Amino acid sequence: MENQNENPYLIDLYDEEDNKVTFEHLDTIKLEDNTYIICIPYDDDEEEVTEIVIFSVNTEDEEDCLEQVQDPAILEKVYAVFKERNQDLFDFED
Repeated sequence: MENQNENPYLIDLYDEEDNKVTFEHLDTIKLEDNTYIICIPYDDDEEEVTEIVIFSVNTEDEEDCLEQVQDPAILEKVYAVFKERNQDLFDFED
């Protein structure tokens, strides 16, 4: 993970092929002994958010690694907490 200097909420993540993808961090949620990071893909030109990405924080070799959550049940639980905590900040469409 690499922080962007101009916006403290931007983080660069690298995939398995070492491609850099920039995300904007929206929230961190602890749920059932796990930590989840809620982000959106960052696009300076995009005005409307069309997707969020939820990562789980896993520790490998004493380093924190982010892994995209794929389990629909976990995604639903984490997203519900995110919506409740941030209902005053965002307009959510169901």
